[in-house]
Amino acid sequence: MSLENFSSFASCLNEIGQSVRKITLNKSNLENNYKIKTDDSPVTKYDIEAENYIRKYLENSFPSHNIIGEELKVIDKKSEFTWIIDPIDGTKSYMSGRPLWGTMIGLLKNNKPIIGMVDFPELDQLWIGYKDKLILNGNDCNFLEKENLTLKNSIFASTAPELFEFLNLQKINKIIDNVKINIWSGDCHNYILLAQGKIDLVIEENLNSWDILPLIPILKSREISITDWSGSEILFDFKTKNKFKVIAAYNKDLLNEVLQFLN
Repeated sequence: MSLENFSSFASCLNEIGQSVRKITLNKSNLENNYKIKTDDSPVTKYDIEAENYIRKYLENSFPSHNIIGEELKVIDKKSEFTWIIDPIDGTKSYMSGRPLWGTMIGLLKNNKPIIGMVDFPELDQLWIGYKDKLILNGNDCNFLEKENLTLKNSIFASTAPELFEFLNLQKINKIIDNVKINIWSGDCHNYILLAQGKIDLVIEENLNSWDILPLIPILKSREISITDWSGSEILFDFKTKNKFKVIAAYNKDLLNEVLQFLN
């Protein structure tokens, strides 16, 4: 795929992100416009409206592509290209006034993420990543590289301890005992902090495709090491809609240290 195609996709994602902000920043009568899903997570009227807008845009622009979103049904066109949508990642943050929620969209080719976007409307940050390019609000980003990073001097973040299975949480607690700083909460924003070099390690499990796949091209544009808990590449299975155990580490040495604790 040519860079021109990636630039075209990036332009579409930027346009979608800016337009969806008009929906998600509304929040009118939010306390009466939500329900609890079967997995006990909330979904608001604005999750649905945002995903509907994104789907219509993608269907009009790329009518032969597959679409998978958190809130609505799968569109399977048997294409090599699949769009992944999370209209509001961090709905609890969205509802409670914390600004760390985001809209995420990713494009897969043959089940492998190739470009991703995450927009934080309340922070006015729209990130797009592909190949070796990381773009913030339309501008290329460069960050200083860290050196001599080990588990002992790293900053670890994850969304919440209750999201880990009991035996796996014991492993995570051993890792926490060996890091410099541990932070709970953050959702998708943790991965953007990692891409900026502000934190060093994110570990999570039971993630759906829309929770992680749009973030992978953003992280890889910064050469962040991201694998499953066995150290294997994260790939999507369209048939099974598999869930993921994820390690995202600032570099390979840190990743290898973490893998020793988890296996």
